[in-house]
Amino acid sequence: MGREDTGNAINSIIGAGSSVNGILNIQGGLRVDGLVDGEVSVSATLTVGHEGRIKGEITVAQAVIGGTINGTIRAENQLELQNGSRVEGDIFTRSLVIEEGVFFQGHCSMSGKEGSQKG
Repeated sequence: MGREDTGNAINSIIGAGSSVNGILNIQGGLRVDGLVDGEVSVSATLTVGHEGRIKGEITVAQAVIGGTINGTIRAENQLELQNGSRVEGDIFTRSLVIEEGVFFQGHCSMSGKEGSQKG
């Protein structure tokens, strides 16, 4: 009943060894440890484990990527690419965190209230 921490709650899981083809619309959070081929829309946080793979367009509030993405990522708030992750596609986000050991091939566009200020 309470709405606290709904942004970080994982409501759905695609486990290791599982594969999904099609369009996913998730209210809440999603963790992917398997394979998704298609369009992914998550209202809160998308977490892709180190063995997880997504091929397709991704639209999320925020994401933590440890696995492989082939496609465009649109993260409204923040995108974090963890060590060992692989992203081939364009990124659109307000805030980007890239750890050492990440492979990224594509274009990145950052915008937001803080993004246009120069100091």
